[in-house]
Amino acid sequence: MTYIENLRDDTKALPHGEVFDARINFMEHACQALEQGDVPKYHFPQFQLSEKEISYYMEHNISLDEIAFQAMSANLNTFDHDLGEFRTYLQTRFGYWATITKDFMKAWADEFGNAKYLEIMAGNGYISKELQTLGKTSICTDDKSWSKQSKTGHEPLVETERLDALAAIDKYHEDVDYVILAWSPDRDDIDYEVLKKIRDYGLMLICIGEKYGATNSKEFWDNAEFVDYSAINKLNKIYSRYDLVHDEAYLIK
Repeated sequence: MTYIENLRDDTKALPHGEVFDARINFMEHACQALEQGDVPKYHFPQFQLSEKEISYYMEHNISLDEIAFQAMSANLNTFDHDLGEFRTYLQTRFGYWATITKDFMKAWADEFGNAKYLEIMAGNGYISKELQTLGKTSICTDDKSWSKQSKTGHEPLVETERLDALAAIDKYHEDVDYVILAWSPDRDDIDYEVLKKIRDYGLMLICIGEKYGATNSKEFWDNAEFVDYSAINKLNKIYSRYDLVHDEAYLIK
């Protein structure tokens, strides 16, 4: 049974569970895009149920007898828990870590004009794929040194040069304006080495991650110098923060 099928089964156990179809349909469309080697069209809404939604739903089923009401409450908790597993499913099934959507990438391409990019540790290359589709130059690199522990990078969407992050910057620093680093692991200080390397070459880093959270090392966040830039602020109004992870885009020098 797929993740989406499991969600639909959850709602079948709920009175009037069809009221939740819209959010499941959105999630299904996102998965279908990724299955087809594309990215979802629109930034994600919140998927888990808000306290207001839960209260409203339970109040409208208050007429159930006690046993049925308790069963409904338990099934609703199960459904809400399963909704919260969407990020993990996308990461495991599709190697989709940063929430890259077409509306987000269109805004990126528009705001940064004709900038040229080097994406390091690119995984499946979702960012470079969209930038290239939009007519921008984005060199996609990843040495896949971690590929034995993860399915990420097994099915890249664009041609990806097998280079580690530092070697890629050494090779292409004269050809690009920005280095892109999205969702670097939080237990690996390679990102701090990247930070020092871009400073050596006078480059700037576009980073997508959660500050002192799910991504990047403490050394990285401790030493990052953030640039206040209107283009980044605009991107963060579109970027999806749909669960407890609050990642966003940063411009760093």
